[in-house]
Amino acid sequence: MLTQARLAIRLNRFALFVVGAIVIVASLAALIVAAALRAAATPECLASRWDSSATVACQAQLTNFDQIDGTWAGLKGVLGGIAPIGGLLVGVSLVAREIEERTAAIAWSLAPSRTRWLVGRVAPVAVILLVLFAIAAIAATDVEGAANPSVNPLLSFYNESSRGLELVALGFMVFCAAVLVGSVMGRVLPALLVAAVLGLALTVGAFVAESNWIQTQAVMVDARDGSNADGSLVLDQLLRLPSGELVPTWSVQWDEDANGNFIGPLAGATLENKVVPGSRHPFVEAVDAAGITAVSAVLLVLTGIVVRRRRPT
Repeated sequence: MLTQARLAIRLNRFALFVVGAIVIVASLAALIVAAALRAAATPECLASRWDSSATVACQAQLTNFDQIDGTWAGLKGVLGGIAPIGGLLVGVSLVAREIEERTAAIAWSLAPSRTRWLVGRVAPVAVILLVLFAIAAIAATDVEGAANPSVNPLLSFYNESSRGLELVALGFMVFCAAVLVGSVMGRVLPALLVAAVLGLALTVGAFVAESNWIQTQAVMVDARDGSNADGSLVLDQLLRLPSGELVPTWSVQWDEDANGNFIGPLAGATLENKVVPGSRHPFVEAVDAAGITAVSAVLLVLTGIVVRRRRPT
């Protein structure tokens, strides 16, 4: 098994090196940006940014903080995209290249079984990718915490798909999809194009499934309690009538007094947010990652079936 692992890594060393270099460079950049953000403004200064108590020196710190955050805001998206793209580039050639170069027949004839051969090819590369994706996820979480220091990034839904377990799971799912497509098509370039489409479809499907399921985790809170700034995920804003009925804000007209209280026919009504509290983030993240990993497992099983039944060419 160790010999197979070394061979799998050697055959895919270029793709692994490229993906690894991108992950390391981007992660180091994220850590540097996070350190710069923490040094740009004090916690006390950041806490006063939305009121009139900020001093001239504090306002200068806030300006510097915002400039750094604005300049490097796209880094979060880069880190979020590394895992799926890396999984695609590495996974698509894992089996397809051996079939295309006609070395699969020899390898399959020498291996105790095609399943063991596939495990020996996929497992070592998958472990390396998972480590790289975890590094990117940790770096993305750190820069998110620096950009929003008043909110614990582990209890926050801000940029959740670009960091944490979900980033790792999405990258692994695209990797598994790429291995499957490569096994079916047996040619690297066509498989790369098809795997990119399949990976995108699976990623979109994961987001759609998550957005539907997460509705079950929502609660209603007063819109004035600051729930939109504590890491909670705001799904909707609704109007609760005096009768207790919840209606969309656009479906009625209302007037407010100077204190923001409803007057007229809607006197006694309240404006409420439908939110998933930030404290629920670890559970939601774990469920999302588990669902995506289950899809990855199905893709790997299908790959095993394809490899076992495929005729060498």
